[in-house]
Amino acid sequence: MKKILFLIFGLLFTLAAQAQTSDSKFWFGFDGTYWQRAIHPSSPLAVERNMLGSIRPMIGLNLEKNWSLGIISNFSSYQTEASPVQVSFPIYGEENEENYYPVIGYRFSSQEASLKNDLSGFGLFLKKHIPVGKKTSLNFTLYGMKESGKDGNVLITPDFTNYYYPYPGYSSFYCANCLSIAYSRYEIPMSETNWKVGLDLAFAYQIKSWLAIEARANLLEYKKQILKDQRETYETVDYVYDPFYASTTQYFGNHYDIGSAVAREGIRFGLIFSPF
Repeated sequence: MKKILFLIFGLLFTLAAQAQTSDSKFWFGFDGTYWQRAIHPSSPLAVERNMLGSIRPMIGLNLEKNWSLGIISNFSSYQTEASPVQVSFPIYGEENEENYYPVIGYRFSSQEASLKNDLSGFGLFLKKHIPVGKKTSLNFTLYGMKESGKDGNVLITPDFTNYYYPYPGYSSFYCANCLSIAYSRYEIPMSETNWKVGLDLAFAYQIKSWLAIEARANLLEYKKQILKDQRETYETVDYVYDPFYASTTQYFGNHYDIGSAVAREGIRFGLIFSPF
């Protein structure tokens, strides 16, 4: 991914060198999107809706033949439903001669989960402006971007009815560590880094000579998402019980996606200012 960004930067640098002999002008603008989608959780503590809010400021340098290049940044906040956490609980049999309750099986429970984070990033873009009328145009934008956020969380919604060990003769033998998270979401801190390369298509309308509006959709985007577990480790403690430790490792590591980003971000709307 880094090599791709370096290639894009090299291309932009070459075009910028050619632009020094033309009447180049700077422009600046931004696009943004905000949406919420209600879901139907089975627990009152589960995430009730997926949401995304994002704004992307950009600064461009006009080149020859309706090309421009520039810097793009992104600031976003999201919460999205994730695949459920599967947790197993032991089922104990009758006490044997050694005063031991043997495990005779396991009960499995599905815990609702979501991912939440605030991200910021920056990158480079190359834009082609194609007039299709006196005031309308199509704009193709190739971009590469890195974004990150260090204060994210994996949110688990516990199923409190399953937080006990069903010993024979005991109806409510609860685990003390499990009760410490009662009536609240269980939060697992995480950090996130995203590498993106994509192609946008925008329809633009020129309101004034110095102002245009855009409706932008992503045609294709490659995304590498890196999620890291930020839970504390205790070197001086041999064992600290975490009922979700093993089952939540599925969220961390590298995740890849290629396709249109419209499914994740929706249609973006923006303004382009050309005062110079």
